[in-house]
Amino acid sequence: MVVVEDELQEIREAPAAPGPRGDLLLGSSLDLKQSPLEYVCYLQRAYGDVVRFRIGPSHWYLVSHPDDIWDICVRQAHRFQKPRIARRLWEKFLGESILTAEGEDWQRLHRLMRPAFHRERIEAYGEVTVAFTRRLLDSWTEGQALEVDVAMVGLTLEIVAKTLFDADVQGDAARVGRAMHVLNEAMLEHIYSPLPVPRWWPSRTNKRKLQAIADIEELVAGFIAERRATGTDRGDLLSMLVFARTEEDEPLSDREVRDQAMTLFFAGHETTAHALSWAWYLLARHPEVTARLQAELDRVTGGAPLTVGHLRELSYLDMVIKESLRILPSVWVFMKEPVEDVVIGGYRVPRGAQIMISAYAVQHDPRWFPSPETFDPERFSPERARQIPNGAYVPFNAGQRVCLGKAFAMMELRLIVGTLLQRLSPAVPEGHVARKQAVMSMQPEGGLPGVVRLRTGAA
Repeated sequence: MVVVEDELQEIREAPAAPGPRGDLLLGSSLDLKQSPLEYVCYLQRAYGDVVRFRIGPSHWYLVSHPDDIWDICVRQAHRFQKPRIARRLWEKFLGESILTAEGEDWQRLHRLMRPAFHRERIEAYGEVTVAFTRRLLDSWTEGQALEVDVAMVGLTLEIVAKTLFDADVQGDAARVGRAMHVLNEAMLEHIYSPLPVPRWWPSRTNKRKLQAIADIEELVAGFIAERRATGTDRGDLLSMLVFARTEEDEPLSDREVRDQAMTLFFAGHETTAHALSWAWYLLARHPEVTARLQAELDRVTGGAPLTVGHLRELSYLDMVIKESLRILPSVWVFMKEPVEDVVIGGYRVPRGAQIMISAYAVQHDPRWFPSPETFDPERFSPERARQIPNGAYVPFNAGQRVCLGKAFAMMELRLIVGTLLQRLSPAVPEGHVARKQAVMSMQPEGGLPGVVRLRTGAA
């Protein structure tokens, strides 16, 4: 449990958390950089639910107990903020966005953007999601070899561009996908390097990162310029931003619109795409789950195209998606920073420390998820789901800072997976074992090869 600083004596008497000594100069930087998933799981097993370690001169804390996670994210969320390291990393790319803002700035942006994610509007996005997925399926043939990860990035990019910006980016998907990959690697390099190369230095990494930002920014700037030029409110998120008025009845500046649009363009497709790739892989490895899910889809839809209205009857589909996000979460880690000295799990954590919460680590803890490496969608049946402690399942963060697009992402995941399974059974080359690459989001290392196996008689 987190104890606030009611009495300085209580803080002073709390012991320092255990953890590795690490290298004299680098601390645990190289260990974390080399094998992020393996290292955070090792720290939790070796030292417990609160672990103190160094990244260069900075002290970081890995927090892994659900009670502590729930305190940090929900019960005492006002005592924690987005860490400075995250704000510094995203500043050049996302600017002053809802992802990096705090306090009143965050509340203002949240109020501004929340209407785009109301239930009625999200449901309207469903038709686009299904139509674009069916269009992709129409281009595939039996036995065709696929790069599943590339296909899913392209699909989710097209969906988010159409639903949020009413734009067609089919021809730009490959360029944006490459840019996102570069940014993932560059951001991680900055996080794990105790003495990162300054952002102004003309290194190869910095040049590639700046070019990647420019590639995405050029696309987003085109959306904004076109909307301002036409003056047409199309009822999408971009229209809300372009035509919004501040409390002083002033329009948002181009920079303010750019920052929010860049954030949604980035956050609205990449992690969802990786989640879809992992779902494909898990279903390919578990044909019995695929068969049960296809039977449910056939029964509910009768072979008709999937709709948002069908989702409430597709309970097993919901369980499959939730279990996929548990065992292979694309958002494998998020960070917090206390704004004052606190006690977490009985240990002293100073103001300004970097707190790491790994959804992957806590969701693979056998205390909360027995046989955690087993893909078992029934974990999320109503009866068993009630046994999962608050804070043990956090694929979208939790509390006030839970992902604004969570409902959109869950709808999108269910509609895409369901539509795919109406027409095919996911497959990977025989003997292929995907390796996990934990960069800013967790993705299949080297991509995910797939094979199209069409269902006989599918519509």
